[in-house]
Amino acid sequence: MMHRLFALPLLAACFAAPALAEPPMPESCKPRVAGVALAVADEASKAQLACDIDRAAIYENRADAIFGQVADPLVNVVDTAISPSGAVYVYAVSDVQGTMILNARSVPADMEQPGNVPVCQLQTLMPDDAAAQVSIGLLKAASPDLPGYAERMEVVVNPDGSHRSVLLLDSHDVVSRVQTANGTRNFSRHIRQSDDVAKLNELIIGVANVSDGWDCNAP
Repeated sequence: MMHRLFALPLLAACFAAPALAEPPMPESCKPRVAGVALAVADEASKAQLACDIDRAAIYENRADAIFGQVADPLVNVVDTAISPSGAVYVYAVSDVQGTMILNARSVPADMEQPGNVPVCQLQTLMPDDAAAQVSIGLLKAASPDLPGYAERMEVVVNPDGSHRSVLLLDSHDVVSRVQTANGTRNFSRHIRQSDDVAKLNELIIGVANVSDGWDCNAP
């Protein structure tokens, strides 16, 4: 089971917590006109994925504006949860001459009221074992069996060994864009889900969480 990953709690604790920011609301996320309901689950999933992609793009663009673009990333990951400090975390893994480099950046969730939100950047080599797992994850992400938007259900193992599905009601979405052999694919997962896409997200976020190379004087 995928556990909740808190992005840099020690770093965030060094900054005064601003008023809780409101998440951005792109046009694709706004409620449909009354009476125009999506007819089937597949359409609903596509609509929700489009909304999540647009939400993540706001934070990616914000990170690019503050720190500059990451060149040719293999994987982009945006944890859309707003931390207590008011930051959102954006991650990218790139292949630079055969070496995988992780770029991670924190940006204010609300640019109109940035307050004392930590603006930090990490650039580090992916450990060899993690880089190998990313390579495997890229191959698995090409599978047509992996949906773009995964229904917000968590599989729980009962004491007797049986399984049950539990609806995930809280909103903590991780949105990723992966360059696969079959082209670019976009995914949205709840932080507690545990399929191959969720594991790839968790791996990248986990490497950033344990790194001591964060620079909070940049830019």
